[in-house]
Amino acid sequence: MVIRRLHGGRRRGAVLVETSVIIGLVAMLVFGVFEYARLLMDWNLLNNAAREGCRYALANNTSTTISTSVQSIVNTYMAGETKDFSNFQVTVSGIHLGVPTLLVNSLQPGDAITVTVSGTYKFMNIVPFIHMPTSFLITSGVTMLCEGGT
Repeated sequence: MVIRRLHGGRRRGAVLVETSVIIGLVAMLVFGVFEYARLLMDWNLLNNAAREGCRYALANNTSTTISTSVQSIVNTYMAGETKDFSNFQVTVSGIHLGVPTLLVNSLQPGDAITVTVSGTYKFMNIVPFIHMPTSFLITSGVTMLCEGGT
């Protein structure tokens, strides 16, 4: 009986070490899934914001404040998540008769208008011991045909 107690005490120590290793690995996996899901959520939000900005731009392209209005629309649809991006930019451009132009006020009905939203995504880096990039460039561009025009 004494021998069994001696081995039982040693086994409890081994179980403690094995459990701590497994819990560490599972925690890194869970945090990695969390970080990846956060990236996909922000990417989807960026795509939706670009699409909504382009919808606004194609219906109101004769406005003189179209660029600032589209930037305001995009920031509204980003719902405060622009803090996860650095160098966040919104660009409104168009194509008239096959020639690219930044003057979207003079586009005719049927001309293409493009809203491009880009930013450098900043990872939280909450997974220990695994090297992840510190940033990731995300760009979303949406092109639609103008409904209004001069």
